[in-house]
Amino acid sequence: MSRVSATLLAVGLALCPTAVSAAPDGVRAYGRRMEALFVRMDANRDGRLELHEVRGQPYLERRVLRRDSPGFLRMEDLRGPAGAPSGQRLQRRFRQADRNGDGRLDRQEVRRLPWLARHFQSLDLNQDGGLTLAELWLLQRALAPRPQP
Repeated sequence: MSRVSATLLAVGLALCPTAVSAAPDGVRAYGRRMEALFVRMDANRDGRLELHEVRGQPYLERRVLRRDSPGFLRMEDLRGPAGAPSGQRLQRRFRQADRNGDGRLDRQEVRRLPWLARHFQSLDLNQDGGLTLAELWLLQRALAPRPQP
């Protein structure tokens, strides 16, 4: 089991997945970590993260290089939207993948999402054969950078 999977399993066992999706405190903590990351990485303090400033952070590099990106990231690009614990983008992608609309992704539905398909078993925290939005939100929160001491 990978370190991320072990962390997710521990967090998932400690928290009820439905409570996680509705917990505003988790959203605020995630937003604060992302803001701290932004401030730390904004070397020239211009309020933008450009490609040279995000080197070594694959997720942020991909976001800067997206076709619809202006070539940089602003603080609001990293902040989670208020009231949407799992983020608008994650919710939108989840709804697109959830073909039968049952609120969970089964192995058939995640086949089009290669990373989720490869890690399906370790991401399915309650081992019920499906991934919920709450389980994916736990993953997103677990991967957010932690504040530096």
